[in-house]
Amino acid sequence: MTATLDMPDIANQYLQDLGIEFKNNDIEFLNALQSAHIAKYSFNSLAVVLGKSISLDVQDIFQKIVVQQKGGYCFEHNKLVQNVLEALGFEVRLLLARVVYNQNIDTARTHRIMMVSLNGSDYIVDAGFGHLGARLPVNMELGLDQDQGDARYRIIKNSQQEYCYQIFKDDDFFTLYTFNSERYSEADCTLGHFYSHRSPDAAFVNNLVISRKKYNDIQSLRNGELHQISDGETHTTLIKSASQLHEVLLSTYELEVDTAVSEFLFSKFVSQ
Repeated sequence: MTATLDMPDIANQYLQDLGIEFKNNDIEFLNALQSAHIAKYSFNSLAVVLGKSISLDVQDIFQKIVVQQKGGYCFEHNKLVQNVLEALGFEVRLLLARVVYNQNIDTARTHRIMMVSLNGSDYIVDAGFGHLGARLPVNMELGLDQDQGDARYRIIKNSQQEYCYQIFKDDDFFTLYTFNSERYSEADCTLGHFYSHRSPDAAFVNNLVISRKKYNDIQSLRNGELHQISDGETHTTLIKSASQLHEVLLSTYELEVDTAVSEFLFSKFVSQ
């Protein structure tokens, strides 16, 4: 049986694994944490597509992401980060967003994020969106164009007075998701989490998605295509065999999976 850790211990072990040190409650620390998290821990749908039960207990999330290095998706990544920040004394509010990808569509709030209030400013901290998500927290000052070196982000409000989290792509700003500042609870997350990993219509149920994002270096796998993005250019490698997929999982994402799992994933999401 795995020993139960309290949040200070989880926070300390998490920061040690990322190789960062907590000194002050400031934006420099938030920048270091978010960028280190998405570079080390993969965003992926592996547990979803393998039909595994996904616990939202922070002890289980810590074991899966930090101890076992298996990664996860937003309800796991951002809950872990939120609990760590709260343990360190940050003022954090749980938020839920609608992923719209620049479309005017009615969709459920299935993306977990958080707002951190710090020295008179509010920031969206999101360590669980995949390759289009920001490496650094995004200031909520409306219209502020924030150049992070390898990508630009901003937050505006739409005609419905919802916030729009945007990335600059294809010569214009593109809305990844919308959100409001209402107060949500862990019970609200349970609904979005259940849909995201159990509904036959959910994107994560129907697609093998894995990404890791470092500065100017993105490795993004979607089913049978590995996209390697650097300096604004994308090099795409087609996955043509189960052994090739297995090597990508091991070497690119450092995910320890059995060859039988890779063969299953190739059969279900690539060869079809």
